Amino acid sequence: MKKFINALFLLAVSAVALTSCSDVPAPYDTPNQNSNNPTTPTIATPIGSGTEADPYNVAAAIKKLKDEPADQNTAPIYVKGVVAEIKKVDTGTYGNADYYIIDKDYPNHKLYIFQSKFLANAKFTAANQIKVGDVVVIYGPFVNYKGTTPETVGKGATYIYKLNEQGGGTVTPPTPSTPVNTEATAYTVTNAINLITNNQIPTNEVYVKGIICKAPTYNATYKSLTYYISDDGTTANELQIFSGKSFNGADFTSANQLQVGQTVVVLGHLKAYTKNGRTTNEIDKENKLVSVNGGTQLIPGSAPTPTLTPTPTPTPSPSAPTTTTEVTAASFGIANSKEFGTQTMSDGTTITTAKGSNNSAPKFYSAGGGTIRMYPGNTISFNAGSKQIASITLFCDEYKGDKYTASGNLETTAGTVALNGLKYTIIGINAATVTFTNNATGSGAPSQLRIKKFVITYAN
Repeated sequence: MKKFINALFLLAVSAVALTSCSDVPAPYDTPNQNSNNPTTPTIATPIGSGTEADPYNVAAAIKKLKDEPADQNTAPIYVKGVVAEIKKVDTGTYGNADYYIIDKDYPNHKLYIFQSKFLANAKFTAANQIKVGDVVVIYGPFVNYKGTTPETVGKGATYIYKLNEQGGGTVTPPTPSTPVNTEATAYTVTNAINLITNNQIPTNEVYVKGIICKAPTYNATYKSLTYYISDDGTTANELQIFSGKSFNGADFTSANQLQVGQTVVVLGHLKAYTKNGRTTNEIDKENKLVSVNGGTQLIPGSAPTPTLTPTPTPTPSPSAPTTTTEVTAASFGIANSKEFGTQTMSDGTTITTAKGSNNSAPKFYSAGGGTIRMYPGNTISFNAGSKQIASITLFCDEYKGDKYTASGNLETTAGTVALNGLKYTIIGINAATVTFTNNATGSGAPSQLRIKKFVITYAN
């Protein structure tokens, strides 16, 4: 009887001890919990719709961007967060800042704000204009960079819309209809770049006015010029005028028909050209020149550009000093599939290749007798030291009917380029150094430049 009573007592105690579910040990941790504080989720609940009145929080913005295709800019959105870490504030040329924002109390879930401007899309002028702990609302396009990193689109495409609940004025990027775009009311270069970076590119042609900030390069195949313009004549915020034509679509005949420092109005289609993760803001090919320094006449440079002739450069007589050097790509003894880098010719001239805007540097390949392979954006430079280079001829490769000439898109820092079959002739260089750029687009055989040999002629 005593044993029976003791058993009933133990059952009663057990029933009282487990009357609450919270007293039962959990079989596993609740998902989305912070390891330091099991009751606090590591990620805030995504909220917001991305509008001015209802911005995304950081969690919602990151979730949205991770669902986006890699490297495609979103439409401008509003995102609210707390500044958690400041990487850089540029108060000079660019006036932008790099920093991270978080949702309050969730420090491990950061969103990268890359090259953002200050309030009202103004430049940063002091490093202390933002600080850790500030509450910001960011406005502009975002991107899922390389499919792994949600962040803002760079180059000042985004800015702080509100700082600690205080706005700095609303900046509305220009739209195709506001203001009316005519030759007299042409967009500035800044206007044009904002339209491109904010995904507001008009479908129609637009007028853009700027100052030529880089010497034009001439493409003899298309009889066009590629050059750059900016609002102040510097290269800090430039727009490429790609493969442009002269007045009324007429052909250009030489690189010196336009000059650095001239103010031009150009009519064409705006475009963001992206290659290997790098975007160039440009007016697309087939654009037309509208005015130069307010007029409708070309104002070429004082030094005329020599005219190409079909005859090769004469070879000096045996008694005269040697002025021409011929070199094959294979003569440098570089191993197959190795970067070409910098090589020195027997006459002391150095040749340097660089990847430029491409992710891959030029390499030497032994196939076909040996070639230097240059991909879009790659460069090759010649430095003759105390000598003056008069002209250079590049001989390109052909394989199974494909001509590896970059489709005629070779640009030069000096002289005039002409392509004849598999041979590029660059004359009128008259400089100790010259750089050639493969400015082709796309991929495959037409975009590559494969150099088998080159002939350099020096001025006496």
